[in-house]
Amino acid sequence: MPPAPASHDVVVLIHGLGRTTRSLWLISMVARRRGFQVIAWGYPSRHGTIQEHAAALDRALTATLCAARGRVHFVTHSLGGLLVRAYLGSVTIPNLGRIVMLAPPNQGTEVADRLREWWPFRVMTGPSGQQLGTGPDGVASRLPLIDGEVGIIAGDRSTNPLFDAWIDGASDGKVGVARTHLPGMTDHLVVRAGHTFLPWRPDVVRQVFAFIERGRFDVRE
Repeated sequence: MPPAPASHDVVVLIHGLGRTTRSLWLISMVARRRGFQVIAWGYPSRHGTIQEHAAALDRALTATLCAARGRVHFVTHSLGGLLVRAYLGSVTIPNLGRIVMLAPPNQGTEVADRLREWWPFRVMTGPSGQQLGTGPDGVASRLPLIDGEVGIIAGDRSTNPLFDAWIDGASDGKVGVARTHLPGMTDHLVVRAGHTFLPWRPDVVRQVFAFIERGRFDVRE
């Protein structure tokens, strides 16, 4: 049994594109059971750019996070990882803890390259979806790196043969494993899972807290 975290530590949860805070419910429940304070931050992901969402996060939470008595950790899914990169690139959290990213398109995704001009994709994903390309005009390649401990979990199981044909190498059906990597990351883990339901897998949730509490994933999983 891992050591109990300090009771004042905070875990901030940030969901992905087209999702809500409910998509991270399992992680939230486990975090509370392990003694963490939880802030599940929701945002209208289809309305606004990554930078606009990061600014909204700043307005909503920075004062609270800077005043936290314990360390402040982040757990993100998909687009949420890019949002945190944008946020931490402009804000200093003095008591910053560890960051766990689930399926983050840290280097963009080929799916956005292919679909960005298709109007249903533009409608379904909004301005943020237009920023997820892999080229030099994609925001992912230009966001700040994170000065802190970052653990990344990627999935390598897809049920979408069309997207598989577009994505280089193994993927979770939306983001290639190779494109989840971030320079300077502390640890990286690949699991047999798809993109959407990665946060709902008990084995993934266990790995999230292995990293938050010990700074490494448990390779015995």
